[in-house]
Amino acid sequence: MVTTLKDGGEIRIYNFGGNAPPSSSSSSSSPKRPTHVATLHLPPPHDHRVLLELTTTTGPFLARPPADVPFAAARNARAHVFTLHHDPTAHRGRWQPACFVVLNRTLIQYVDEYREEVGAADVLWEEWGPHGTRFFVLAMGFQWLR
Repeated sequence: MVTTLKDGGEIRIYNFGGNAPPSSSSSSSSPKRPTHVATLHLPPPHDHRVLLELTTTTGPFLARPPADVPFAAARNARAHVFTLHHDPTAHRGRWQPACFVVLNRTLIQYVDEYREEVGAADVLWEEWGPHGTRFFVLAMGFQWLR
């Protein structure tokens, strides 16, 4: 997944697993190139607001969590927190970050649905955001702890 400020903010989803069949010219030992499977658009900002930063935070992923681990999140239940920072001059000269939370299953569905003959899905906010996210504005700044 890659975030970009293009067109008011986008989330570009890539498949690094190489579900597409290898080309005849590639060796089975060479790494497969990531496949762009979808672009998810963010809602347009309010008038006179410019998106300056879009970041994402999530906990570490374990490919195969040990069976004896009592608190391992299922792959599709993982949460991603996206933080947006808009131009502070539009809000009385101070930062007012906004966040939205997306479950991993919302993002993974585009990997699972990808078909090479169709190409990457271009998904407007109205088609994925209202039912696939929880959006909120923060009253103050914060710092993610690791």
